[in-house]
Amino acid sequence: MKLGSRMCMALSLAAVVALASAGSAAGATSIWTVVPSPNVGSDINELESVTALSSTDVWAAGFARSNNVYQTLTQHWNGTAWTIFPSPNVGSAGSFLFGADAVASNDVWAVGRTSAPLTEHWNGSSWSVISSPAPTGSASSSLNAVSAASSTNVWAVGSSQDANFLTKTLVERWNGRRWQIVPSPNPDAYENRLLGVAAVSPTDVWAVGASGQEDQVLVEHWDGTAWSVVPTPSAGNGDNVLYAVTALAANDVWAVGAQAEGTRTLTEHWNGTAWSIVASPNPDAGSANDFLAAVSAVSSTDVWAVGFSSTFKTLTLQWNGSRWKVVASPNPSPVRNELFGVGAVSGGTVWAVGGRAPANAGQDQTLILQTSKG
Repeated sequence: MKLGSRMCMALSLAAVVALASAGSAAGATSIWTVVPSPNVGSDINELESVTALSSTDVWAAGFARSNNVYQTLTQHWNGTAWTIFPSPNVGSAGSFLFGADAVASNDVWAVGRTSAPLTEHWNGSSWSVISSPAPTGSASSSLNAVSAASSTNVWAVGSSQDANFLTKTLVERWNGRRWQIVPSPNPDAYENRLLGVAAVSPTDVWAVGASGQEDQVLVEHWDGTAWSVVPTPSAGNGDNVLYAVTALAANDVWAVGAQAEGTRTLTEHWNGTAWSIVASPNPDAGSANDFLAAVSAVSSTDVWAVGFSSTFKTLTLQWNGSRWKVVASPNPSPVRNELFGVGAVSGGTVWAVGGRAPANAGQDQTLILQTSKG
């Protein structure tokens, strides 16, 4: 199972059944619960990213489809319920949001694509489109993730494709006044894309993804002056992709994804000197493939990664400081359950978002999980 970039929409759309029927992996007791969330699309609703400021201020972003038209989707948790907030759409090619991050309750960013990069900002009252450039000569381009370190230091990453179908990395930075493209390396002549970003400081930013026609992990670093490719260990034969990255400190960075054409989870750690592969479990090994789409760190002994299996069961892992372990998670749909984003409130709740499918033909719906701890 080769897992492509979000720009190609390779991660299939997800959906819903009655919340009361939510079940856990392997029948184990789960600390996760399914939280009701609204839907606006008549046939597809999916959340790609979640960012948590506090126990009463959480944002999720994604997209919805009605009558074959894709539109942006943003939802907010106020401590009691999830509510849809209107978000802008650009052009007729469809509008998607893939990443979200927040500086403050009145300073939230979401990024994605139309036929060009799409950046949207929440100012405490409403969402608005903030102009962001497309690379010269690009036929299409996308921003897949965003990391907001401060109101004047926001990074977004993705990829752009030219008329010859050559794909290059795309990095943009918000300096408090405007978005600017920042040159970034392309180690492969044909295929390069960035899928995750994490800013530690103005001089320490990480981006991850894949390069090559047979995907190999790609890790790039900003040192305050320029982006450069940082060597990473080989995950073996087959396609290997890093989809997300999170940073606790300059010497404590995690990245997650899939290896061997998406058949096994992949987690890598930066200790301040080098990247290393850290063993991670594959609960469906032998019967299905496991894949990690997102990662969020509360502390060095509390890191969360989420994704799903090729049988469309949710997958959640927790790092406890010494190893990764599987945490049982609900699967409310008997057909399809997927998690694409995770975000945590320090010392409190962890949120995971995605989508789920009904038992019969019908509306695919958003899926939001919440841990009971905190």
